[in-house]
Amino acid sequence: MQAAFPTTDRRRAALFASLPGAQGMASAALEGMGRVWTDSPAEPGCAVAAAGDFLLCGGRPGLSAAHLLRHAVRQEKREWIISGSDAWLALAERMLPVERITRWAFDHHVQPEDRRLRELLTNMPEGAEFRPIEGEWIGWCRRQAWSEDFVSLYSDESYARRGLGFLLTVDGEAVAGAGSYVSYPGGIEVQLQTREDQQGRGYAVLAAARLILAAHERGLVASWDAASPASAHIACKLGYRPAGAYQALLVRKT
Repeated sequence: MQAAFPTTDRRRAALFASLPGAQGMASAALEGMGRVWTDSPAEPGCAVAAAGDFLLCGGRPGLSAAHLLRHAVRQEKREWIISGSDAWLALAERMLPVERITRWAFDHHVQPEDRRLRELLTNMPEGAEFRPIEGEWIGWCRRQAWSEDFVSLYSDESYARRGLGFLLTVDGEAVAGAGSYVSYPGGIEVQLQTREDQQGRGYAVLAAARLILAAHERGLVASWDAASPASAHIACKLGYRPAGAYQALLVRKT
C-alpha cells in the first residue's frame, strides 16, 4: 500500500542534496517552516518537501513517487516545483498543468565578501536609512502586498526569534527590503523586493547588501536563488558565484 509519511527527521535533508537551487528550503521545512513526506518511515528512497512557494522533490523517484507528489499537491498549493532529477520533473509534467522555466542557482558555499558589501553601502542616497524588521515593523510588512513575503512564513514570535530583515526607507518611507524568506540551521534564504513604484533605482542591491552583512555577523549563510535575470544580475553584483541555470516547473493557475 502506497503512503506518504510525514517526517521532521533532519537526516532526511540528505534526500534533497542534489537540488540545483533553493538548497535551504528542505532543511527549513524539516525545521517546521513547511512539511516533508517520504515514501518510507524507516528507509526512504524519495521525499517531497513543501515550503513557501516551493515543492521540492528529492531522492530517486521510485514506484511511490507519483503518490507522494499527488499527496503533496493535494495538501499544499505551491507555485514552483524544483528537483535535481529530470525524472521528477517529467513525472510532474505528466500529472500537473506546469511549464518549464529557467532559474539561476548560486553557490551558497562562496559568500559575498563583506568588504564588497560595505563598499556598495557607501552609495546610500540622501535621506536613506535601514530599519530592522522587528517589533511593529513585522506587522507592517504583513499588511503590505509588496513586503509580506519577508515575514509570511513566520509567526510574530518565530520571526523575532529566527527571522532577519531590513527595510530601506527614504525620507522615512519604506521603498525596498530584504529578509529571510525562510530560516534553516546555519542559514537563511534571501527574499528581496522593491516597491513597484520605486524599482530601477538600485535600492534592491543596498537592501540585500545590508541583509547579507547582518547574516554574516550572526554566523549565517545567506543563500540566493534567482527566478529572473534581474535577480541573477543583482546576485552577481553582490559577489555571489553563479552555479548555473537550471530548469524548474512553474505551476499554472487554473
